[in-house]
Amino acid sequence: MAHPIQSIVHIQIDNPVLARLVTEQLSTLKLIIMDKNSPPDCIVVQNGSAAPTTSDIPVLECPKGAIRLGEIIDRLGYILSGRAEHIEDDHQSIDLGEFILFPATNTLVHKTRDTTIRLTDKERLLLRFLFEASPHGLHRKDILKLIWGYADDAETHTLETHIYRLRQKLEFCDAQNLIQVQDGIYRLNLMT
Repeated sequence: MAHPIQSIVHIQIDNPVLARLVTEQLSTLKLIIMDKNSPPDCIVVQNGSAAPTTSDIPVLECPKGAIRLGEIIDRLGYILSGRAEHIEDDHQSIDLGEFILFPATNTLVHKTRDTTIRLTDKERLLLRFLFEASPHGLHRKDILKLIWGYADDAETHTLETHIYRLRQKLEFCDAQNLIQVQDGIYRLNLMT
């Protein structure tokens, strides 16, 4: 199973109390490294401060005034996941066994029945990430982090709800088993 990569974050906040609080919170996260001597994957600044001019490094601006540290962590997770930067190629198609996924149009086409299934963005991302993780699959917590930006210890039924709805769509093609779960690992069944 592929393990998520750690990200280096720099804090550039003028308010020393806020900088300390954000640093303390982020340093408790397993996937965040607070190393000022390494090039950052993201820079956290306070809104209104002079943001770094490096255009290829994402910047998270903390609002002035009262803030919720959990929101900063959630927004940072979203930025570091790369989901905001993910643009689909109009000509790309992904072979999923009996289906072809067209990510740019959020459609899944059954090869033999020529049936088109409309997908939500989350369903498309789920299928795409599971395909990219084939044949090993992904653990539930990794999917929640990749697609929704949830923390490792988040208690939610979001993934199960999305898979249930996707299986309902696939039932029309007798393909409810496209996504299989075993020992907490989600995989695509790419048998044709």
